[in-house]
Amino acid sequence: MSEKGAGRPDDDDDRRERLREIEQSLERLRADLVPPREDAGDNIDSAQNLTAREEIAGQIELLEYERERLRSALGLT
Repeated sequence: MSEKGAGRPDDDDDRRERLREIEQSLERLRADLVPPREDAGDNIDSAQNLTAREEIAGQIELLEYERERLRSALGLT
């Protein structure tokens, strides 16, 4: 980690790297968040699909919040 000013650690590089990781994760998760299948089969399949979609949506929401926090800290918003 590099230092900036009077011994203050420069976290901007770490924040930018984390922001890149978040963007990549969001891209992957959004690709996984496909519309529900019409031929889900039965109620168990439908419930499993819904649960998986809700979990992915929750992960996306958390990553979007962290992304906005980092963007704000970096002065990008």
